[in-house]
Amino acid sequence: MPRATPPDGGASAGGTQAGTASGTPSGTTSGTVSLAYLRAVLDHGERQGIAPAAQLRAVGVPPELLDAGAQAQTATRVPGAAYLALLDWLAQATGDADVGLRAGAAFAPRHYAEMGYVVLTTPTVRDAILQGIRYEVLANDIGGTRLIETPQAACMTWQARHGPLSRHAHELHMATWVVFARWLIGSQHVATQVEFPHAAPADTRLHAEVFGCPVVFNAARHAMHIDRALLDLPSLQADAGMQAQMTRIADTQLQQVVPAGADALAQARACIRARLPQGEVPIADVAAHLGLPVRTLQRRLQAQGISYSQLVDNVRQALARQYLAEPGLSLAQCAMRLGYSEQSAFTHAFKRWTGETPHGWRKGRAS
Repeated sequence: MPRATPPDGGASAGGTQAGTASGTPSGTTSGTVSLAYLRAVLDHGERQGIAPAAQLRAVGVPPELLDAGAQAQTATRVPGAAYLALLDWLAQATGDADVGLRAGAAFAPRHYAEMGYVVLTTPTVRDAILQGIRYEVLANDIGGTRLIETPQAACMTWQARHGPLSRHAHELHMATWVVFARWLIGSQHVATQVEFPHAAPADTRLHAEVFGCPVVFNAARHAMHIDRALLDLPSLQADAGMQAQMTRIADTQLQQVVPAGADALAQARACIRARLPQGEVPIADVAAHLGLPVRTLQRRLQAQGISYSQLVDNVRQALARQYLAEPGLSLAQCAMRLGYSEQSAFTHAFKRWTGETPHGWRKGRAS
């Protein structure tokens, strides 16, 4: 089990400005991943005999990216589309259908850079998860994690922020949770069940080996179920001094990586989610909630590559899948919670998003 040793040069956040390998601003609609996170894939490819530079060239990313110093591993960003393309290319180049799962199972703290050490050195498992959620964007903003607790159980979910993610991306990310849990508490397997939204591969033996629990495919979400008591276990890596040091660096990096307007985007998304059950949510209402003029909110959303109508549509689409995964909710109740006055409007929108009716989608996931 590795000890929580900070990365070289980790004592300073440095002055590297956030940006992407393609030259486009960070925070575009495809999302981005950090160079540190991307290295989990590059390192796996290198173990298969493919040089990192060759991997990047294969997907149109300048290999000069690899020259970034230790302090720039988080601030150096790669478009999410390039990350997904690299996983697909590596699967073809190596003939390995489990490339994402293998890369994730070999994840190391350095692949999360300073954020990884913030997570590892927290007092408890719950603290680790919450800190991981707080700083998640430092590793990637292609998906978002939630911790859901009930009196008996707990569940972590990861939901795409900008569009569907590949099987490889889901399996890599899920495997990183298992790896971090092993470092935190020393247990080889911690999940009681994991769920993936993609179809089951022909061979699932590696999934059984990595997760050590039932694996459900064609599920409505990406989720890992754990015993709630696990959240209160102390971390074997707890180190208040190191965590304070790494947290200061991570906070500085967060200011560099999160572009101007991103806070407004997150706040607008949360406001829309909260108000949809009351019906349509006009932009004027959201702007007033944020204390902004409508034009200012529109400009900030535009800077993130999204319009207000697209944001509402994205929020509804994400919530629709979540609600349809709850068998106790009728389709009419789902429609109401999404702010539709009629179920037919919900059905029309859902078919536009997925090509299926809500009923058909729910039936297909339940079978």
